[in-house]
Amino acid sequence: MIDQHERTTATPLRGRRPCVPLVIRGRTAVGRVLSGIVAVVLLVVPGCAPLVETDDGRTPAAAGSSRSAGESAGSGPTSGAVHTIVSGQLVRTPCWSYEGPATFVNNVSPDQEERCHGALELWGEVVDGTVMPTGAGAVYGRVKVEPVRVSTSDAWGVGTDLQGAVDVLADSYFVENGSILSLYEATTLDGVPANITRVDGTSEKTRTKAFITAFAPERFATGTDEVQLFVIAIVSPYDNGDELIDQVTRTWTWS
Repeated sequence: MIDQHERTTATPLRGRRPCVPLVIRGRTAVGRVLSGIVAVVLLVVPGCAPLVETDDGRTPAAAGSSRSAGESAGSGPTSGAVHTIVSGQLVRTPCWSYEGPATFVNNVSPDQEERCHGALELWGEVVDGTVMPTGAGAVYGRVKVEPVRVSTSDAWGVGTDLQGAVDVLADSYFVENGSILSLYEATTLDGVPANITRVDGTSEKTRTKAFITAFAPERFATGTDEVQLFVIAIVSPYDNGDELIDQVTRTWTWS
């Protein structure tokens, strides 16, 4: 959903997350998640909950419990000197860990975490033209980690060839999220080759939209599945998006 933020009056709560693109009336949804294109080529590890949409087109926050290092809903906007900081919150799963923005809400259930999903979300309000992370309102940014089943990535016939996987994702997933600005940009995740794909976000608030793709150095067992390919979506309404990308790649550790 990322690129088309939706306003809601509820507080984001840990325990559920949407599995399909959020829809705003009169506009085309461009922010599909991996599990939203299962019919094409991808199949992520299960664990996400279905989206419930209200009659007026708004998407209510999910039920459950939340975990956030930022301010709670109704506590007022974070000061401008703080809201663009890209560190302060350690996120850890059985497959990986990294340190992300403290003001983002960790909106993922324990079950999803055990299956190596991640979802730091920037919930906030626009104050004087700037997105302020209030912990409620609309989602304007995200650091989202999605594992892909080995059985699915194997079916692509690219093995663990990173460029081959990026090529498949380009045709089946990245293009669903906007116009691709640059497909290949080399980086690393804990010493492992990774690739950054940059996409032109369609929301006027989006300053950075990118996907980091990498094969872990080994397969991880998550329930009845094995995963090795990971796709990290990074979206930010702030001008320091490259700093956020660098923060994720620099602090990323494979378990």
